[in-house]
Amino acid sequence: MLTDFQDTLSGSYDRFFGRGALYVGEQGASGYANLGLFLPGTPDFASACDNMMAALVGKISPGGAPILDVGCGLGGTTGYLSRAFPESELYGINVSDYQIQQCRKRVPTAHFEVMPAERMSFADATFGAVVSVEAAMHFKGRREFLEESLRVLKPGGQIVVADMVFNGEPTAFRKVLAGQEQYQDLAAYRQLWEACGFRDVTIEDITQPSWRAFTEHYKNTALHELLRKRIDTEEFNRLIRFVRKIETLPVLAYVIATARKH
Repeated sequence: MLTDFQDTLSGSYDRFFGRGALYVGEQGASGYANLGLFLPGTPDFASACDNMMAALVGKISPGGAPILDVGCGLGGTTGYLSRAFPESELYGINVSDYQIQQCRKRVPTAHFEVMPAERMSFADATFGAVVSVEAAMHFKGRREFLEESLRVLKPGGQIVVADMVFNGEPTAFRKVLAGQEQYQDLAAYRQLWEACGFRDVTIEDITQPSWRAFTEHYKNTALHELLRKRIDTEEFNRLIRFVRKIETLPVLAYVIATARKH
């Protein structure tokens, strides 16, 4: 059963993704719903999201064991995982029934369920790896998600998370970001992982090529679309207002966190 916040979160993101808000000037057929990783020479948003997934999958080796995608969005991340690890069964969970339906269409070979990350119904020691891309800042809270991930991982199993860490309470996007856990530095964030029982915790700060690069890409693409007369001034201004809200978020760092179960 979902909480009131999870119902609100689900409805807000269903409307957001239904409008294709992240895909200014581009098609959303990839199913990605994260900010991406803009390495030098990255041509577009979908490629940036592929870069993010490549960075994440390079940090896990499930050895054929099942993989869990937590907060699987529209299925783009699960689809990438299925191609990277064809020998593993793929599972995805999300609080949105609409998004789960999209996932099932996009990756019919995977198993998808409506399920909160903080209260998973999977048995202990089920998965060889847990992956979560830009979803943990929505969980209430991270500790419960991490403890559940530890429980469902097999001994020696790995977790990799792309996470946006806040050091203040956001005033924008309140419906999906209200009540943020706040960290004054990444050492405190790392301590949370260790307190939950994970070993070999690493925290990699990728703020510049992810969050900051995404906002620059978004503004540049919006301007390009305006100059090519694919959007009018009103739509351009709406897009700029949207990305400026992202820029005001009190983000300490955008990180890739990895760890292992003993």
